Amino acid sequence: MPELDKRSFTTHDGLPIYYRDYHRKTSDRLPFLSLARSSAISQGFHGLTLRLVAQRRILCMDWRGCGQSAWDPDYKHYGFEADRDDVFEMLGAEDLNRVIIIGTSRGAIIAMLIAMTRPDLLAGAVLNDIGPVVGQADLERLQRAFALDSTFASFEEAGRAMHERLGRAVTNLSDEAWTDHARQTYRRGPDGKARPDFDPGYARGFREVEAGGDMWVAFDALSTIPTLAIRGEHSDVLESETLDEMAARKDDFLTATIPGRMPCSFLDEPESLAAIDSFLATV
Repeated sequence: MPELDKRSFTTHDGLPIYYRDYHRKTSDRLPFLSLARSSAISQGFHGLTLRLVAQRRILCMDWRGCGQSAWDPDYKHYGFEADRDDVFEMLGAEDLNRVIIIGTSRGAIIAMLIAMTRPDLLAGAVLNDIGPVVGQADLERLQRAFALDSTFASFEEAGRAMHERLGRAVTNLSDEAWTDHARQTYRRGPDGKARPDFDPGYARGFREVEAGGDMWVAFDALSTIPTLAIRGEHSDVLESETLDEMAARKDDFLTATIPGRMPCSFLDEPESLAAIDSFLATV
């Protein structure tokens, strides 16, 4: 069985950042860094990690303001550049100079920004349901969802709310799977109720987010880096036109479409696992 270490490091601006390190002492393959979607926590990668860790070391981190990482006193610091720099500092703390990144939504944006600023760190990238252009319908839906009341009597109720607010087009996911998905975003408070496992300021920062710069420049930085994009069949985050343009810009670009999924694929679907296995066999 792999060993699991729960660790933290302190950023240059004084915030303890939590991460999980799954490792096998005998593995000599490139480490795999999992970066979550906005507001999700590192534990959500546990299922995928148990599948992959037989051959590789896996690291998963909580974004600042989320999960077991510290809250930032200034909500305006909850941005892509701060997250990118936190990744750099975590890799430095572990003395790692080359990794493969799988990024879900926000995590994929960070992977592209790393490719643009420190391509030497990136041996490969899996972009889960996001690209250089974010569908406006999805951004507006997420901003509305962050503004709604998010305190629930149970994880089951939270899962039903997530299905209603974010994934109504998903028809092939069980209630139990939605409950598991809710556990990646919510925690049980002292009163037994499920509440978001992130700083309320994080949601404020997301609601005020504006597109920053030309993300096509960041995607083009992946030109020499092996890349796989995973898209949910019903995704309005990574729209089909954007995926086509990504493929046109990068000759060796790999894609996988996951049936019945709206953003984001959970990465435990057979199609996702097969695509990731095939990709990692080449990196």
